[in-house]
Amino acid sequence: MREITVGVVAPAYVNLPLWIAQERGFLETRGLTATERILGSTHGVTTALRDGQVDVALTAPEGSIADAVAGGPLRVAAGLIDRPPLSLIAVPRHRTVEDLRGGRIGTSSLTEGTRHVAERMLAAHGLAYPADYDFALEGSHVERWKALQAGTIDAALQMIPYDDIAADAGFTNLGPATGAFSFNAACVRLPADRAALTPFLAALVEAVQWFRAHVEEAAGIAAARTSLDPRYALRACRKLAGRGVIPNDLRSAPEAFAAAVAALRSSGLIPPGGPDPIAAAVDYSYLP
Repeated sequence: MREITVGVVAPAYVNLPLWIAQERGFLETRGLTATERILGSTHGVTTALRDGQVDVALTAPEGSIADAVAGGPLRVAAGLIDRPPLSLIAVPRHRTVEDLRGGRIGTSSLTEGTRHVAERMLAAHGLAYPADYDFALEGSHVERWKALQAGTIDAALQMIPYDDIAADAGFTNLGPATGAFSFNAACVRLPADRAALTPFLAALVEAVQWFRAHVEEAAGIAAARTSLDPRYALRACRKLAGRGVIPNDLRSAPEAFAAAVAALRSSGLIPPGGPDPIAAAVDYSYLP
């Protein structure tokens, strides 16, 4: 068996295709095993990939896009989430997005993932960073939930099913993230081992197809992986199965990557001109 080390931020439901591929034997039939390495933040996963500590990273793609634009070796080999399954959760005293003016917003990174989704969501309500609020680097959705409970932040985007868990605990759900945005992707470092990467991605594609027809069984796998109430796991998996969330063939919709690129440009993390970031960063040739 060939072992692949997969870097992830946390045991998050966006990694469900990997869990299914492991549990249903889709990797094993291709002569592979996959070991997850939990790194706690999107930046940490991207750094581990760049340093060769993991073979594949399942994480926000912005770091890999920025690296490729700068001439680096990181590439996006597949898209996993085109519509972020997140909701903006606030401590109970805040009842509207406008109440967050002057507040601290928890995020997993200052350059990737939840930072850009949160910034876009708050801008739609007239709040601009850094004039109207500050970001607090808290880590994964699990750590952000702890910070919300401790009251050290005012709000944070929370991953399924922690959005439902928080709402049931009396926290304020200010609404879901909307619109296309490439939120989770399979990223690699060149030169990638095509003989291992292509069957690995093929196993994920098979897992996504299986998931569509077995949402309740998938919820059982997710509940076991995260030690959460099966009722929350089922709610989360039903959201993941929604239209446009996971691309069936793991080729992200163009508008999802375009939104991530726009966020990188508005944050000054890639230059406004130069080569096409998608052409530089995205390589689907490893997909089956």
